[in-house]
Amino acid sequence: MKLTILAQMNKKISSLLLLLVLSVTDAYLLAHPNLVGRLGILLYKHSYIKNFPTALCTVLLVVIASLIISESVYRFVTYRKALVVYMLLLAISIGWFVYVFLTFSSFTYKITGKAFIYGAHLLPIILIGLFGRYLVKTAFGERNHGGDTLNAESGQK
Repeated sequence: MKLTILAQMNKKISSLLLLLVLSVTDAYLLAHPNLVGRLGILLYKHSYIKNFPTALCTVLLVVIASLIISESVYRFVTYRKALVVYMLLLAISIGWFVYVFLTFSSFTYKITGKAFIYGAHLLPIILIGLFGRYLVKTAFGERNHGGDTLNAESGQK
């Protein structure tokens, strides 16, 4: 029993560390465009990614808010509604990724530097992974299915 609790805690800590490392990497990439990218940031007043600390705050704010929403839905929303919410959030994240991909494929953005372009792609990918993980966790995990809880030992209701 204690071993399973420790394994679950270790799994949660490693997942949070992975999100932290990906968020720091994304903020670093977004905060380091080339000269043309810096001019674009100044011209279009993207102050939220002007330097590393502001980019880190922006990325962490998005990731933490998404994590809080996902965990709240997992704990407090019924099974079917949670599946719908996660599918909707996943679809929005995929749509955001497609938008970023198409936007940064144009010539104007291609000259902003590879690091900046990769950073722009990374945040939607982080959210796709986060919402996809909660969708799978809800669909196939031990969860309350309309009042019936799954028995972990026997696998039956």
